[in-house]
Amino acid sequence: MRRIKKAPVIVMNFSGAYKMEQFAGNPDFIHIDCSDIQGTDCILSKDAYKQIKARISNYDARGIHFIDSGNYHYMTRLWTDKITLPFSLLLVDHHTDMQPSLMPGVLTCGDWVNGVVKENKNLKEVLVIGTPREALKEIPEDVKPKIRYVDHEEFDRIVAGKHELSQGQNVYLSIDKDALNHESAITNWDQGDIRLSELHDLVSQLLNQENVIGIDVCGEFPTMKSLFDEEKAASIDNQANEAILEAVVESQERR
Repeated sequence: MRRIKKAPVIVMNFSGAYKMEQFAGNPDFIHIDCSDIQGTDCILSKDAYKQIKARISNYDARGIHFIDSGNYHYMTRLWTDKITLPFSLLLVDHHTDMQPSLMPGVLTCGDWVNGVVKENKNLKEVLVIGTPREALKEIPEDVKPKIRYVDHEEFDRIVAGKHELSQGQNVYLSIDKDALNHESAITNWDQGDIRLSELHDLVSQLLNQENVIGIDVCGEFPTMKSLFDEEKAASIDNQANEAILEAVVESQERR
């Protein structure tokens, strides 16, 4: 993991979920509180966009960015806007986040990838892992030329360390934990079937084989009626986040 080495861990608070996850209490992490900003839940207002952009202005795409629940996955757009070199976006997600835009010019958690494809001149392609193949039908035609689907067979080869995905391209890795099964993560969206051990191995292999320049992670648990259920969900999500961090640390130690 050449460029991300010694880069910061940034925790962005929108919903308060990280207050219940032990990993986020590390005093060496950078915390950016966005919970006071209005107009951020699923749909990012233009005013909220300006405020968040200002709060992350001192940081770049290098490092590991924890960006709260999937409702805020549009943050990947803001982080990748900072990349100045040619790169591939590797999206691990149960959803494409490439729905046809219902609100042109407004960034949402369901269509943010479209903006990256159309407006980021440094983007070479988007590689999609963990999304059901039938979901690809919802991708707009003008976006499809830059999308590459990674099927189960190719995924297994990557996890086993037998396949280099980007062929030397810089990679920004964006992980939505809704790609994981329910034993591995609790999110506020329907979920896939990737096991946490597979995600750990995927991250590890990518860091060993690819030039990963940045990572972000979303998919935290939703607000629940029961504090007991929230604490249980927080514990499961905390374990998943720790596994991702563990893969990063292990990769650094091997170099």
